[in-house]
Amino acid sequence: MKTAFVLLTVMLLSATVANALPSYWGLQGLNKVVDAQPIETNQYSVGLFTHIGISHDDRTAVLNDVSFIAEDTEYDATGHLAFGYGINDMAEVGGRISYWWNGYRRDLSNPDRDAGTGDWESDDALNEAVLSLKLAFNPTDDGQFWLGFMPSVGFSVSSGDNDYVTMYDAGTDGIWCFGDPMFEMRRAMLNSGKLNFGGDMLVSYNADFGLGLHLNAGFHHYSQEFIYSDTRRDDAGVIIATDELDFTVEDNVIKVAAGLEYQTGVATPFVEFEYNRYLDRDEEAGNGERYDETAMLDGGFRFVSPYGIALDLTGSMALTSFDPEWSDLGHAIYQSGTTPTDDERAQRSPFPGGYPADFGVGINLIFSSVLLENPTHGTLSGVVTDYETGEYLTAEVSFPASSILPQTTVDGFYTVELLAGSVPINVDAEGYMPFTETVVIVAGEDHAFDVTLHPVPDNGILTGTVTDGETDEVIAGATVFVEDLPEGFEGTALTNVNGVYSLQLPEGNWTVKVQAEDYLNVVKVQVMAPEETTIFDVEMRPALVEGQVLSFNNIYFESGSAQIKPESFGVLDQVAATLIENSGVLVRVAGHTDSDGSASYNQGLSERRANSVLDYLVRKGVAGGTLTTIGYGEESPVVPNTSAANKAQNRRIEFTVLGQSIR
Repeated sequence: MKTAFVLLTVMLLSATVANALPSYWGLQGLNKVVDAQPIETNQYSVGLFTHIGISHDDRTAVLNDVSFIAEDTEYDATGHLAFGYGINDMAEVGGRISYWWNGYRRDLSNPDRDAGTGDWESDDALNEAVLSLKLAFNPTDDGQFWLGFMPSVGFSVSSGDNDYVTMYDAGTDGIWCFGDPMFEMRRAMLNSGKLNFGGDMLVSYNADFGLGLHLNAGFHHYSQEFIYSDTRRDDAGVIIATDELDFTVEDNVIKVAAGLEYQTGVATPFVEFEYNRYLDRDEEAGNGERYDETAMLDGGFRFVSPYGIALDLTGSMALTSFDPEWSDLGHAIYQSGTTPTDDERAQRSPFPGGYPADFGVGINLIFSSVLLENPTHGTLSGVVTDYETGEYLTAEVSFPASSILPQTTVDGFYTVELLAGSVPINVDAEGYMPFTETVVIVAGEDHAFDVTLHPVPDNGILTGTVTDGETDEVIAGATVFVEDLPEGFEGTALTNVNGVYSLQLPEGNWTVKVQAEDYLNVVKVQVMAPEETTIFDVEMRPALVEGQVLSFNNIYFESGSAQIKPESFGVLDQVAATLIENSGVLVRVAGHTDSDGSASYNQGLSERRANSVLDYLVRKGVAGGTLTTIGYGEESPVVPNTSAANKAQNRRIEFTVLGQSIR
């Protein structure tokens, strides 16, 4: 362990880490160590990570009451298919699915052993999947120093026929017998357990000249299940007792890892150190050696190309020793004649993930979109200023159609890397009208885009009373609202028990809409002056129903003419808005006159006036196909034509609801 701590100290005293390609977590990093800096937004990577471990064991075997030293060899092969994707400037998601092969090759120089068993035992499985997330930020805003957090979860996919390697050759090899689990191997298990989860704190520093450091530290929990039959045998190998086991081993592990790299362009040399401390294991008594920790050192070279492809050549070595007695699940205790407790068996269970091999070599083949020679992103930058004064503004620049996080301007300036294409951009600043535009980003090019913001105009007060247009009763609970207001304005108000409402609106022309249950909607464009109160009283009419007649004697025409007087436009505009709000309603426009003049003259005049009203409504946007006209002349007075006041009531326009059109 002294060597490991010296190497770690050297790495900590060295300078910094440059941007890395994916680790076997799928997240950006080295081989096993994760870089705190996320991959670029919308970039992705896929990697195949392979490793072969070799360990030499000198074991004492006993065959036919003869002891001899067997120089056996353990092998393990691992493959990880990993992927990663940059969500935004501060987040990256990654994952991997793993394949394990564990093998044991016997020394068959002893003739009795050679005659009793084969030279190989092995098993393999597509064993587990791991998902991880990286959340990071750059506290110095210089793109070099990064802090992050990486939660992860892993679960078993498959373990073949068993969760562990068993001896399948008949007979005995002096160490194991036929059908025995080979727990005393460094990696007897075929997965890290049914479930594991944890989180790591990440620290990285990226130097401009390519030298850098990664440091990971975290807590992980593993859960392994052991279901098998432990056997006690006599000297002849005959089973004399059996203990049926079915228990779970929980391991809480502190993980620390550090990595150092130096990017030179095409080739990147790197070195990594990994240490695991198993908190639920006890120190082995007697010789002072600890069997509750593992440590290993690996390193290699990463070669990159401009075509998205990278190749790693790696090597590794264990820094802690392996004692098979502390990985046999208590079999030695049981064989000696004592039945171990579950805790004793748990203390001697294989580590999740196994012990590191004495030595190992690996090859990683990676594709990363960040390596492509053809650029996929462009740079957008500019300044945000006040339209009236030209002053630089502190504003938030956001990109709603992408995963890029909002940018805050510094002295009015912003800059951001964006994926090529059409990108919507929003700019917001306190006290200013929001700005929205779409810009076209060309890959590999810089695009200047300056924004000027208009101050929010001064506000006015819109208030009034909403009443029933037929009964003059106030309407409580009516809704008055204005759409498309700037951010910060409340665009909806309800009338109180007195039918009164109030809204604060900015200067300008705003469309005001009033709604109430069982009444027709009222819509009007209202002009708001700054710092003034505008009165807008609303008379509402009952909702349109078939057969309903709306009569107006305040629609005026030139004397003896069908030309509408300007003072009637407001009434007709309200009628037009009502019909547009109730699109598809069929309405008949009827003209009526008093009795002055001949009956035939009055008949023609009423028809012409009804047609004039229809033409006006169509010009205001009412569908012409929903309107018909009729003239009644002097035939249908509402009161006798005996006075000037009565005659004024009889000169009127009526709207009769005929029904709903069929579409």
